[in-house]
Amino acid sequence: MFPDRHAHTMTFQLNREEYDLYKGVTAFINQFLPQASGRKKASVALARTVLQRRLASSTHAICESIRRRLERQEELLKELEELPPRQLAARLAQLEGRWTDAEQEEDDLDDEAKDRLVDGVTAAVELDQLRSEIAALHDLHAQASRVREHASDSKLASLKECLEKAEFRELSDGRGRLLVFTEHRDTLVYLCEHLEHWGYSTCRIHGGMNPHERKRAQETFRTTSQICVATEAAGEGINLQFCRLMINYDLPWNPTRLEQRLGRIHRIGQEREVHAFNFVASDSEEGQPIIEGRILHRLLEKMEQMRDVLADRVFDVIGEVLSLNEVNLPEMLREAAHDPRRLDEYLDKIERIDPARLREYEDATGVALARANVDFSAFQRSNAEAEERRLMPKYVEKHFVQAAKQIGLKVEARADGLWRIEHVLADLRSDRLNAVRRLGKPENVYRKVTFHKEHLDMDRHLDAVLLGPGHPLYAAVDERLSEVLSEAQAGVAVYVDSVTDVPYRLHFFEMAIRGEKTSGQQDTLFAELVAVREDPQASIDERFSVVPADNLLDLPAHPYPPSEVESVDPTPASDFLKSTYQMEARKRCQEERQHFVKVCHDYLSQSFEARIRAAQDRVMGLRMREATSPEVSLARQRAENDLADLERTRKERMEGLERLKLARHGPVRHVATALVLPPGAEVAALLEEEIDPVLRRRSEKAAEDIVVAYEEEREWECERVGHLKIGFDVRSLGPADPQTGYRDPVESIRRIEVKGRTRGQPIRLTTNEWYKAAQLGDTYWLYVVWDPLENPSPKPSRIQNPVKHLDHAKREVVAARYYDIPAEAIEQAASKHSAPEGNHV
Repeated sequence: MFPDRHAHTMTFQLNREEYDLYKGVTAFINQFLPQASGRKKASVALARTVLQRRLASSTHAICESIRRRLERQEELLKELEELPPRQLAARLAQLEGRWTDAEQEEDDLDDEAKDRLVDGVTAAVELDQLRSEIAALHDLHAQASRVREHASDSKLASLKECLEKAEFRELSDGRGRLLVFTEHRDTLVYLCEHLEHWGYSTCRIHGGMNPHERKRAQETFRTTSQICVATEAAGEGINLQFCRLMINYDLPWNPTRLEQRLGRIHRIGQEREVHAFNFVASDSEEGQPIIEGRILHRLLEKMEQMRDVLADRVFDVIGEVLSLNEVNLPEMLREAAHDPRRLDEYLDKIERIDPARLREYEDATGVALARANVDFSAFQRSNAEAEERRLMPKYVEKHFVQAAKQIGLKVEARADGLWRIEHVLADLRSDRLNAVRRLGKPENVYRKVTFHKEHLDMDRHLDAVLLGPGHPLYAAVDERLSEVLSEAQAGVAVYVDSVTDVPYRLHFFEMAIRGEKTSGQQDTLFAELVAVREDPQASIDERFSVVPADNLLDLPAHPYPPSEVESVDPTPASDFLKSTYQMEARKRCQEERQHFVKVCHDYLSQSFEARIRAAQDRVMGLRMREATSPEVSLARQRAENDLADLERTRKERMEGLERLKLARHGPVRHVATALVLPPGAEVAALLEEEIDPVLRRRSEKAAEDIVVAYEEEREWECERVGHLKIGFDVRSLGPADPQTGYRDPVESIRRIEVKGRTRGQPIRLTTNEWYKAAQLGDTYWLYVVWDPLENPSPKPSRIQNPVKHLDHAKREVVAARYYDIPAEAIEQAASKHSAPEGNHV
């Protein structure tokens, strides 16, 4: 799907004047913004980071930052000198507590906020300290101004040299486009001035522009400008696949931002190879180290070394690699500037980064053969089903928060709706946990955590950590919860089903299908939590059935469970599961594996054939040259060895593929059993259950028939899925495009929850249905059929995205796990948002 991409590291050296300024600014930071504690810690650390990064960005950026800070500190001194002693003390105390948001990171701030931070934060607690800082700022500003005005700019000279490379020749004829990233507006302006002086046409994208202005700049870049100079504002939400060249004039301290930047141009629609050039200064001309540059340079070198291991997808996973290896790059860079003596320690830590924990990622990024003809209809149906069965973030969030409470992990709600974890328990980072050995240690602290992927698409939440199954912290918490609740395993609990009139049991089993990897190691091909319903009063043939495991989510616990819960033998249910559902799963896995092996075999055969043929041609060419040029004999020997290695590798890979063909039954483990009872009179009253279950089922069936007929009359394709208990009753697909077979993913699919009620009765949605509606958004519809058993010409009241339109009217019944919505609210919403079919309702 994507062409190749190439990353180039552009190193340059600071001249003597620049290095003296680097030392001067670093000394100023350490003297007047020293490492702080208490409520000043976060603001001082942020101010230090901003100054460090502006120093690395350009002489112009640090000169302007020093000037603005000098002006602000002089204004502050004048203000303080005019205050009487008592007010002076109060004002200094006020300044000390001005910046106290411990959750903020430097990437959370736009340029204006960074300026306010750098200009306003002071460590001075008395006037003499402030006067000393102002004197130092005067000297530093004078030095920075001299360097800016009179010294050569090594980084800018390196940029000019870079633009003369062959990759940039296309800029001159109007075909090429170049995206240049900097982290600061001052540097952006500075670069644009020089690029235009060199004869390039430029445009700009920065955080001070509104979305419309950014869109216009994007179009200008596409149509007229050769170079777009951008801040991080262009790192998300902008598609620039018409450009294939990128320069990171400033390297971000968060390496995942490199991928976000590269993703602007290396995306679907990019047809040419992509080149990214990363600028970094690691030394002065006289060999003195640039601390931050040395660390970033070593990281870039390490990323290049990891390229083979991670199948050329280094930037995609570098954040996870660093996390698994406990490398906090921003913290490391801040600490290194404070204590340069630790430089070798940090360089060694980067060198010891081990990408082996992401071997599975390498496997997942293998190239598969593309089909010549794609069945879009079947693909979209499969994609829709996968979306519907996706684990709902609301349940993931609820489970984690409650599990954390059970094991003593403090999870706090943030003001922005996300979560924070200030201290991860040592036990959750212990190597004794299988989760830690498998996924690595969680971090010590998580300042911003979310369970909803869409949050990561928001600029203000780019630094949020997405928690869910597969994350080291989530897995560790889940494992500890299992330990705490170990005595409950294989136990029995009592629940109530308001729509049943006979008791039944739900047996829960963990079921797996096993196979082998190409190496011969055991592999789990498929695993699932399966629920088997047992109806004791049914015949032998109908006694057991597999039902969705999340059925339990809609069943409230029995408020008055029997004093003695009957003992349960899960063996008959387990035998049923093994002989039916597991057998079918094994057969399905084996068919999928065999298809996968065939695709891989075809691809590898073609790939190795081409590579071996090229290697053979090289060997033959060298043998012919060797007859007249004996000096090529060593090259011929290496070529023959390479050919032998290729042939041996082909044999090993093909043998490994054969191991993938078989799938076999894995273990089946009883987890627990739910004894489900019908609501007795006392429980029915408690649950406010006044509807006859038999009548309800008849009404629901009639309503569903009416809805299916309505959809088929519109020539939509319907499938009844209520028995799957996936949060709605009918999946309805609109006509596909006759040319492509493509369906619009929103306009041409409806997940319909059907309710048949006597007019005036409230509509009841289970918690699972409500969460599913929230997850599926505009593709989820509520169809209500009033009086479906009596109405001679029923037409459903249709509401698209009921969570959006009925949230204000719902009433949660916690004990029974459902939401009641008044009939009048249904009518109002259906009337208010109604539109002719084909439009949104």
